[in-house]
Amino acid sequence: MRPGCYHPGSGLSVFQSNRVGELCAVKTITVQVREDHLETLARTKPMTALSELVWNALDADATEVRVEFIENELEGLETIRIVDNGHGLSYADAVVAFQNLGGSWKRDEYRSNQRKRVLHGQYGKGRFRAFSMGSLVSWQSTYEELGQLQQFRISGKAESLGEFDLSDPRPAQRNRSGMIVEIQNVSSNTGLLRGGKAVEEVTEIFALYLRHYPDVRIIYDGVPIDPAHVEQQFADYVLDELVMQNGERVNAALTVVEWTLPGRRGVYLCDEAGFMRHNALPRLHFRGFSYTAYVKSAHIQTLDAEGLLQAGELAPDVRMLLDAARRKLREHFTLREAELAQDTIEEWKEQGLYPFEEAPKSDADLNERRIFDIYATHLNQIFPDFTTARPRYKRLTLRLIQELVKTEPTRMARILDDLLEFPEEKEGEVLELIQA
Repeated sequence: MRPGCYHPGSGLSVFQSNRVGELCAVKTITVQVREDHLETLARTKPMTALSELVWNALDADATEVRVEFIENELEGLETIRIVDNGHGLSYADAVVAFQNLGGSWKRDEYRSNQRKRVLHGQYGKGRFRAFSMGSLVSWQSTYEELGQLQQFRISGKAESLGEFDLSDPRPAQRNRSGMIVEIQNVSSNTGLLRGGKAVEEVTEIFALYLRHYPDVRIIYDGVPIDPAHVEQQFADYVLDELVMQNGERVNAALTVVEWTLPGRRGVYLCDEAGFMRHNALPRLHFRGFSYTAYVKSAHIQTLDAEGLLQAGELAPDVRMLLDAARRKLREHFTLREAELAQDTIEEWKEQGLYPFEEAPKSDADLNERRIFDIYATHLNQIFPDFTTARPRYKRLTLRLIQELVKTEPTRMARILDDLLEFPEEKEGEVLELIQA
């Protein structure tokens, strides 16, 4: 046990370092909160925990945040490091922030100190979630005070959650302010933080922020995050006013981003500024579309503070917000399907692949063409390989669909349903045309 003295009521123990050549007062900060609550925070999913640390950097007015993965000689992951060029955390603020969960300086602020950006974090949970990635976590803060750069170090261990060692400030070795967070003794599940899918997930999380603040750069594992390069479509909607169970009237908006990268889907609940609070519907699927939807509302920030977002649709207010999002998304993708279908047909006509050469001469001819358009564009949408196929193959496939539609439209629908789970709404549309 290290020699020292305890200051009653402060939560701080002060001792002198025993290291040779070093005489430096170090404080041990004890967090004033139940230990089981800290353990719950420390079991956060790795990507959520890492994102919190990036948000902290952005809230500190960083214009560049680098997430680095340092490997050992055997190419195993040894350290996760987050480096930013923000204003850092002052020594006085650190004592308060690390001693009290929810005691963050951001609690009473809405915008950052210097650049006046909208703040994301307010509850001081990010520093505890870092322990879900590794058992040793340290923060080295460099900040300006009275025209001079000062730095100090904070460190903690998973085995003693709620206790942090805080060194005294000293003249900085860095020539700029900022924070360096290092996670060591990394957990086995941190492998999920690397690779292409991890970069895509980071892009989803910070897409709206980077769109709103284009001067910010996030470099993740050596890859600059740039949502604009992978965005295919961007749409904003104002949702109808919602009346909660307690009678409160809530306004919400929905942003839908369609990606060029395949396989993305999900609905994020965000605060009013569009900063992600919870991934509520990670598997909501709309066939043929890779997308992320962001539900934005000040009420979501309130629900987050009350701990209700994690309850999902068991919480009535969350369920109402998600139901409204589903309705708008169905409407959005119905219109998008129609747009894409028309674009595809025009492209086929320009390439000489569309099998109907003359204008329809009767209502029956028109209905036959409409049925063909539904089938053919749906197949084009769900089979990416068809889009890149050789013209001869496309022409043959489209001609076969035309013949099947002409002779056996009902059977065509049954075949598609058996093999491809043909959507019910499209099947109903076809049946209406057949019976017309």
